[in-house]
Amino acid sequence: MRPSTFFAVATFALAAACSGPSSKTVKAPEAVDRMPRAEVEAIVHDYLMKNPEVLAEAFTELSRREDQKTYDKLVTNKEDPVLGNPNAPITMVEFFDYNCGYCKAANPWVFSQIDNKRGDIKVIMKEYPVIAQTSQFASEAALAARKQGKYREMHLALMKSHDFSPENVDKIAASVGLNLDKLHKDMKGEDIAQHIARVLQEGEDAGIKGTPGFFVNGQFLNGYSEAQLQGMIDKARAAEKKG
Repeated sequence: MRPSTFFAVATFALAAACSGPSSKTVKAPEAVDRMPRAEVEAIVHDYLMKNPEVLAEAFTELSRREDQKTYDKLVTNKEDPVLGNPNAPITMVEFFDYNCGYCKAANPWVFSQIDNKRGDIKVIMKEYPVIAQTSQFASEAALAARKQGKYREMHLALMKSHDFSPENVDKIAASVGLNLDKLHKDMKGEDIAQHIARVLQEGEDAGIKGTPGFFVNGQFLNGYSEAQLQGMIDKARAAEKKG
């Protein structure tokens, strides 16, 4: 058991073990700090032997909290492109790669959600170039296009292409009205390199095993299934109505 996990369970066990009428007024976290480790282990061991279900509950809760922290990081970084109503109650996060066939297949559906008449969905775009080196180049171009206010246009154009050579990316950029000199300069910026590196780490932390990967108000789907995604959106809408 990791030290952090041990003391989380120890605190829980001590709180329960010391909750009787004869307990002292010292709070469990303070008690853990003051007591010798061997004494804490003995109390925890005794309590868990009598109440083994507590261990499963503790690990479940710790896992839930870690998942929540990971998700919170995904949706709070203001450097990520956001499409749709920025104040929408439903947040979709998409990890994608321009070389991914499933991402290309999903793209029309994703934009149908972004542009839906309800205006209740925003999509946080996670540039996640993991398939090929040209994926990285395409992501750099898309993020650089954002600096000219053309992220959406560049993203849509790149998703329709299968050629991400410098020459073709320039043609795509010109077709959506980008200044190529500025684009080339911005693509080399350290901020874009750091952006992509951050998202790659976020994807790993979030358990993305391939592209695309989606979150809808915290619900996770790795892969593309329109039916499953629509079900996740319906669930999120129902929760909003209840709330």
